[in-house]
Amino acid sequence: MGIESRDYLRHESGGGSFNSFRMASGGWAIKYLIIANVVVFLVEWNSPRVIEFLALDRESIFASFQIWRFVTYGFCHSLSGLGHIFFNMFVLWMFGRSIEPILGSREFLVFYLIGVVISGICHIAISGAPVIGASGGVMAVVFLTAMYFPRMTVLLMFILPIELRWLAVLYALVDVFGVLNPGGDGVAHVAHLGGAAFGIAYKYFGWNLSSNFNTKWNQLKLKRSVRKSKLRVYSEPDTNLSKARLDEKVDAILEKISREGEASLTDQERALLKEASSKYKKR
Repeated sequence: MGIESRDYLRHESGGGSFNSFRMASGGWAIKYLIIANVVVFLVEWNSPRVIEFLALDRESIFASFQIWRFVTYGFCHSLSGLGHIFFNMFVLWMFGRSIEPILGSREFLVFYLIGVVISGICHIAISGAPVIGASGGVMAVVFLTAMYFPRMTVLLMFILPIELRWLAVLYALVDVFGVLNPGGDGVAHVAHLGGAAFGIAYKYFGWNLSSNFNTKWNQLKLKRSVRKSKLRVYSEPDTNLSKARLDEKVDAILEKISREGEASLTDQERALLKEASSKYKKR
């Protein structure tokens, strides 16, 4: 998708707070993402036609509703050489290792995959050409890193020192120019801009994607557990509740969580949910 033509390397003397994260260990998301991309590339190498089932294009989405392509295209790379996959994975590793310790591996993985999806949506919304490559998700990582470490110094073309915030602006301008002046360069400029916009929005709005998903999922599980339970009596320290009354109280608490967030619960409401959940699991 074009990001392989953009060479950069961290400047050892710069970066400010980036240095406190670059040596962090224990993260697994980047490692598994790189492994997955390499495995898919090897599968492509042995069976080139597999790209026909994984690449993203309008016809497959709108005519056949093959929505998995919004994710799978981001794990495919050009077979014309190693440059496409190498530079995408190199940039993912170089910048991703600075923010994975901040987000946590699970949140970083969710962030990256949604970045791939949003980049793909932006691409097919503007261009009908099939697209493959991790560049959209990688650009999301690059711009999120620029939001966290705007003054981190990198080497443009491995030579010219430049702060990451200005490098990000430069890349955005290049992609905007590419969109306004299409020349068949084979670069998915719109996908790049979509990933960049998502990375910026993620930091600006303070999103936490995996925790939001877990909250909704836990609410759903608890609500289903409540409705399916055969519990007859629930004992609070100061009251005994019938099954119907308990269901009513738990439903009210779940609605409050949905409306105001989990942080709005009182200690008594939290205790009721915890005790109810524990009792339902024993039934």
